Amino acid sequence: MKACRHTTSNQYGPAFPAPKKAAKYSLTFKPKRAIQMSSEELDTLIAIQNQRPDAPFRKLEFAPVSIALTAREDGTQLLINRQPLGPLPVQQIGEYLRLHARNRPEQVFLAEPAADEGNWHTLSYAQALAKVNALSQWLLNQSLPAEQPIFILSENSINQALLQFAAMQVGIPVMPLSAAYSLMSKTCGKIADLTQRFVPALIYAEEGERFQTAIQVAQKHAPHAKVLCHRPGPITQAAQLNDAFATTPTIKVDEAFNKVNHDTIARLLLTSGSTGSPKAVIMTQRNIIASGVLWDQVWPFLKTQPPIMLDWLPWNHTAGAHGALAMVLRHGGTLYLDDGRPVPKLIDRTIRHLREIKPNVMVNVPRGLDMLVAAIEENPEAAKDIFTNLQIIVYGGAALSTQTLLKLEQLSAQATGKRIPISASLGSTETTMPATLIWWPPQILGTLGLPAPGVEAKLIPNEDRYEIRFRGPNITPGYFNDLQANEKSFDEEGFLKTGDAVQWVNPNDPTQGLVYAGRMSENFKLTSGTWVSVATVRGHLLPQLHPFVSDAVLTGHNAEQLGALLFLNAHQIRKRFPELKDATDPALTTYPPLLEQLAQGIERHNQNYPGSSTRICRALLLDSPPSIDDNEITDKGYINQSGVLKKRSLSVKRLYECKASAGDCLVCN
Repeated sequence: MKACRHTTSNQYGPAFPAPKKAAKYSLTFKPKRAIQMSSEELDTLIAIQNQRPDAPFRKLEFAPVSIALTAREDGTQLLINRQPLGPLPVQQIGEYLRLHARNRPEQVFLAEPAADEGNWHTLSYAQALAKVNALSQWLLNQSLPAEQPIFILSENSINQALLQFAAMQVGIPVMPLSAAYSLMSKTCGKIADLTQRFVPALIYAEEGERFQTAIQVAQKHAPHAKVLCHRPGPITQAAQLNDAFATTPTIKVDEAFNKVNHDTIARLLLTSGSTGSPKAVIMTQRNIIASGVLWDQVWPFLKTQPPIMLDWLPWNHTAGAHGALAMVLRHGGTLYLDDGRPVPKLIDRTIRHLREIKPNVMVNVPRGLDMLVAAIEENPEAAKDIFTNLQIIVYGGAALSTQTLLKLEQLSAQATGKRIPISASLGSTETTMPATLIWWPPQILGTLGLPAPGVEAKLIPNEDRYEIRFRGPNITPGYFNDLQANEKSFDEEGFLKTGDAVQWVNPNDPTQGLVYAGRMSENFKLTSGTWVSVATVRGHLLPQLHPFVSDAVLTGHNAEQLGALLFLNAHQIRKRFPELKDATDPALTTYPPLLEQLAQGIERHNQNYPGSSTRICRALLLDSPPSIDDNEITDKGYINQSGVLKKRSLSVKRLYECKASAGDCLVCN
């Protein structure tokens, strides 16, 4: 189906008429000052709108849009969803597992790739509950101190899921850690730091041999911690998971289960640690259940068909733990654990799995969607398989380029005749999952939506944007064993200080939603006094440099011009320039044809965004990837802007000393 151009007068498409009362809001007082997108950004948005396909959206049942906006005298705005949060249906998330084991015992709950290629190892709800109860009994037999968590070192797996549910249902908190802390770090320094700060009672790793160094480092600082492995290998003192699964449950499991309530700590999830040591965010049963209820209220279509999902997002990240895994569990669906990733060598596995499974819901991060679009464009036949059952896509964690959003609509329309709604969200580890969400066919691409039921948002003016703060039952009560962080992270009214910045698309019509305007700590001023929105500029720049650049860090603090440090995608460069097959990474940074491609990409960006706060005047190609040990990249794969600038200060200095393009440095017109 050929994509057609259309104007914003028919946002819903011919087969999806706009609801008569889809945009209700009440306004108390009139804001003294309206903060919204710049005229340049609005012009670009309108241009993108005119490229959207004319195909109708998939018809889904959404909740009505009804919000209340109050403007205070100081310019602060309070934004509240007028639909109250519904009652919490369970005391703990473990009740969902018991419910579905009783009502749909043979339904596949979890599946992971089997050793023989193309097959899946599956576990039904009844099988999962039996293993969880056995493992709960084993944990109770260990007499683990209640105030000390279980450290989980290894990646997503069926076994990890069972351990998490087994611990949480009897009141033992779990702390899943990024596998990168154990496998990508030579010293396992973060493992040592976290072990000293949180003193785990139990350490779990799927494979003792792969995680041997991390286990030994942890044991050095927590000598009384027990060790549990599926395959212990050289960790001779480790208990074996299969022995734990063989434990016979007793009434003690039910007794412990019944003591768990909404205020019991379920998980401790770590922040990215971009500004220091990661903090442990408390996730209570209330937080997890409330997050699910607010999501289901605005997306009631989830109740009509159990979610079938393929997901790679790690469970040490809230999007994986409380998005995909919890959503599937609430509705009795099936979660396929993806052994692919949005990285060059593994994205093909993800595409193959997507074509086989044909999921109906997708939760992802911007990088994953960028690579999904690129993969489909290389293999257009995959689009029909991937989009045929897909009802909705939700993303968060960072800004997604409008080009990727547009291509997702175009590709889904071409493949199926229908556009798939793409819902952005704004949240953080501290908000459990979405604090804002889209629950309507998106009229404007790339907005963050509005606060979900039960969530209150406070918008505080700051230069040309708002700092956004949240309050509600999905918000963490605080950080584990960190009084200082708790005092700094909540304001006098109990709102969580997110550090995120937003703007209105149209302050005269709040139902159009908010747009992301970067991290307050990342944005900076040029010497002209002009503010640079790092996330916005980066989101516009990277698509123009695809596929040669994997990430970019903006420079220009106290400088006249905006610059960029570019991390190269060496795999894609060698793929597109076969003559560089055996070249070193430093050699890539001085290859003239590559430099010409990047210069053209920067020029396209500058033509679209010629303002002083958006125009890239110079760029430097980096000859090494970001380092997790040097705090340049988070465990979730996100660039740490401040960490890179600190580590590569000499590169920044050299960037601004360049008088003309030469070697690895580009100076743009």
